[in-house]
Formats: sequence, structure tokens, C-alpha cells
Amino acid sequence: MLGALSRSIAVLTLLLFPSPAGSASPQKLSWDELQTLIGRRVSIPLYDGCAVSGKVVEVKPDALVVHVEKTSHPTACPTGILRVQRSKLFVLDLHNPEKKYYGVGSAWGLVNDVFGWNQDPRTTSIQIVH
Repeated sequence: MLGALSRSIAVLTLLLFPSPAGSASPQKLSWDELQTLIGRRVSIPLYDGCAVSGKVVEVKPDALVVHVEKTSHPTACPTGILRVQRSKLFVLDLHNPEKKYYGVGSAWGLVNDVFGWNQDPRTTSIQIVH
């Protein structure tokens, strides 16, 4: 009896609370709005199979200029200045430097982590609208 009650409470809890973090749709920005990202750290998946991470240096009419600090394939996409063509850039992840801890060490913090209420404040997916 107690086991069935526990299972019922667990199912009701999952149905009544919001979906986990990461299920939200990405933020959308136009090319002109990318100016706000200058100096910010981003990660960009490239179409040749590489992924790069670094700081946005400049937004030009035809390309996003990034100072690459980390790369998944150093020979194909070396560190340094990289121009990502506007026609090939559709999504990027913006990294926020501050790390926030919500309820660390408490039972409430554990519940928040389990149900996805603590959305990761460090990364925001951005879809570029052309």
C-alpha cells in the first residue's frame, strides 16, 4: 500500500511541475542585434565538423569575427581570429561568466536540480534570424 502511494505521489509530482531545463526554445537575435555580443564568450558549431569557442571581436555585414580560444579540431580550425560567414551561421551558445549556485547543500537545492528548476545560467542558445 505504501509503495503504491509513493509511486502515485511521484507520478503526480512529475505531471504537475514544469519541464526540465534545456527544453526551452533558443533565444532569437537578428544579425544587427549580434553587436551586443561583442566581447562575450560564445561557442559555435561549424559545418565542417568543428566546434569553436572564443570571444566575439566584431560583427561585420558578411561575417562574425571570433577570437578562437578552444577548438575541437586544431588542424582544421586553429585558434586565433576566425571569420564565420553570415550565410553559414545559424546558431551559437552564449556563455555567461557568472556561475550561480541555487540552494547548494540543501534538500531544496536537490529537489530543484531533480525537477530542472535550476536552469543553467551559464549558457544561452541563440538562433540567428537572417
